Amino acid sequence: MKSLLLAIAAVLVSTAVFAAGEMRIEITASAVEKGHNIFVSNCNACHGLKYYRDKDHQEGYAPLMDPATAAATFGVAPPDLSLITAARGKGRVGARYVHELLTGYYTDADGKIKNRAFAAETQTEGVIAMPQPIAADDPALDEKARDVAAFLYTVSNPDEPERRSLGKYVVAYMVVMTALLFVLNKVTWKQVKKKLER
Repeated sequence: MKSLLLAIAAVLVSTAVFAAGEMRIEITASAVEKGHNIFVSNCNACHGLKYYRDKDHQEGYAPLMDPATAAATFGVAPPDLSLITAARGKGRVGARYVHELLTGYYTDADGKIKNRAFAAETQTEGVIAMPQPIAADDPALDEKARDVAAFLYTVSNPDEPERRSLGKYVVAYMVVMTALLFVLNKVTWKQVKKKLER
């Protein structure tokens, strides 16, 4: 029984350590609120959030620029960002991609604007139609990119807080049930062995 409980604890601890090691984007209420504000001021001109819902936006955000005008201006219609982090990877992988995209702009020797994250994602040279939404010389670029990534992560995963709050109860239930089944198994086989010995 003791060894079983130790094994379960080891699995839970290793899982928690792995999750903590992979987390780069902090999903906090403060970061999400700041990211929301940055999205409205820096991103909403071109990008919408049609699946986003809050008390003030029951039908999400529509892009301020007409999609046809945006397509004519940039050569491609800017995508809706409601599910961008979910589309770019499980867990916080998608949020990290958004952060890397926002901080990965550079100008090459020919004067072309490129993006390292976009190049890796598309397997191209990284020429990107989207102008850099947060100025490269902004001292808070990295922090702002993290906040936007946190906000877009919550838009893609609106039910995560509920899942996380239920998680501890599910794990506790599994531990209790495992212990009960272990004890039941021991008692049952003890009785079977007694009958076989008669």
